[in-house]
Amino acid sequence: MVTAHPRCFLTESKMRGYGGRAGRGTLVKKKSIFVSIIVVSFFSFWLGHINNAMGMKHDADAGLWLDIIRENLSSYDKMKPADARDYYEDALKDLNALIEEYADTEEALDAKFYVGATYNELGNFDEAIKYFDDVLSHQEEINQNFKARLLYFKAKAFLGMGNVEEAKAVIVELRIIEPRAANAFGKELSGTIRIGMKAPDFNTMDLKGNLVHLYKYKGNIVVIDFWATWSDHCIQEFPEVKKMYRTFKDRGVQFIGVSLDDEIEELKGFVRGEKVEWLQIFEGMRWKGRISKMYNVEKIPIMFVLDQESRVRYIGNDKKKITRVIARLLSESKQDVEPPMVR
Repeated sequence: MVTAHPRCFLTESKMRGYGGRAGRGTLVKKKSIFVSIIVVSFFSFWLGHINNAMGMKHDADAGLWLDIIRENLSSYDKMKPADARDYYEDALKDLNALIEEYADTEEALDAKFYVGATYNELGNFDEAIKYFDDVLSHQEEINQNFKARLLYFKAKAFLGMGNVEEAKAVIVELRIIEPRAANAFGKELSGTIRIGMKAPDFNTMDLKGNLVHLYKYKGNIVVIDFWATWSDHCIQEFPEVKKMYRTFKDRGVQFIGVSLDDEIEELKGFVRGEKVEWLQIFEGMRWKGRISKMYNVEKIPIMFVLDQESRVRYIGNDKKKITRVIARLLSESKQDVEPPMVR
């Protein structure tokens, strides 16, 4: 059996919980990449060992530790997103512990990349970009292959945020190093919902049988919340959504929930139990629903904030940022109103 580094904090039972990989007679091939979020087949050349660092010291114990974490990460794509979240968060703790203990090593720099990639998988794109930028700041220590890998995942993070302009800028830099990787974004850029664009319109029925026409709410700020009762993350954050609704419901803000639940009765039961007041649409079909596809929804929870002209002004799940965006839009609308004449 493989013995983990004594500071790895991964018990034998925990390793089995990660997918049973750590108990095999041999380790995985060193430096295997985080395959769960590689979506383009020609990135297979990144699956093997890449000599990422140039001039940085190597530590064998850190390498063994990183191999185990990386092997665990590669197994999570076989799990349901809600089930995998806790494992990803555990992996983040282990990666950060490795970074702290083995600072200034090649493995610590690799671990920072995997932290960013894990944040991408969790939908925390702001944090992902911070880690990618941290590694990219070591221009003297990383080679071009590693830089291309970082730029690719950084562009994915910007697209996840709906920030197409920033993604394009990263892709321009990526194209200089690895044109094939840059070309993989052509389809994604053409259909991605992005900040500043007009939100796709839709007509459908809510749970009460009433017609919901998005553009009917033009003139209001609209918050579209994609969620599901099967998502533990959604349920944990639901009190925050209710608090946000109560804060803004009487101030010209329309909330629309779009449920990706498997069964409509599960949604109805939850709505009754929680006394949910805002509109709820049963999308069903998980990621294959019509509205989910229109908005390129791949992870939940995720919210889209639309301004009074139905333009997308925010994409993500940071409740504090969403509150600030709504408050700013409300402030802007007040400034647009002509003040009364003083007599």
